[in-house]
Amino acid sequence: MTQTLESQASRNVSPCDTHSQRALLLMEMPLAEAALRSGAANEFDRRIQSLETRVRQVLGCTPRESFVWLLAFNLEVLHGRLNERSFDLLAMSYETSPNEAWISIRRIVVAMPLVLSAPEPVRHKIIFEFQQLIRNGFADDAARSYLTASGSVRSLLQAQIEQLDLPRQKNFSNALQKLRS
Repeated sequence: MTQTLESQASRNVSPCDTHSQRALLLMEMPLAEAALRSGAANEFDRRIQSLETRVRQVLGCTPRESFVWLLAFNLEVLHGRLNERSFDLLAMSYETSPNEAWISIRRIVVAMPLVLSAPEPVRHKIIFEFQQLIRNGFADDAARSYLTASGSVRSLLQAQIEQLDLPRQKNFSNALQKLRS
């Protein structure tokens, strides 16, 4: 992945080629995470700067790219900036793609730990998305976010789970049991 990202071809990809840019972002994200885990601060900083540049360029061309808005929010969180502006980025991710499962699954992982810090409209979207994941057959993904949530967040989520029909509640319960064992 490193060779691909550093190749002349990837440097020449138009910021408006959203499919290619998304692929490059998806390649660079695990490299940044690996640098962070290994303590390679300079490599991590370089990867984050590259991601931030790519995010700005892509959103400049295609401001309806929900995944890129989510990544912009995640980058703000990595910098420790959790404010109205950062939550506006998350809100844009919801507004531009409220129903794409592959984005919802990623978004719930990033957003759930911060749900209590989110402004009320964004908080509602996070909690509703959690419930929708269960409704739409992604109970395993919802269960993962539930298990990483604090006790107070779990109380909020439990209320959403109880609003589901019994078969979906059972699917969620089974998913939790699988992950706990």
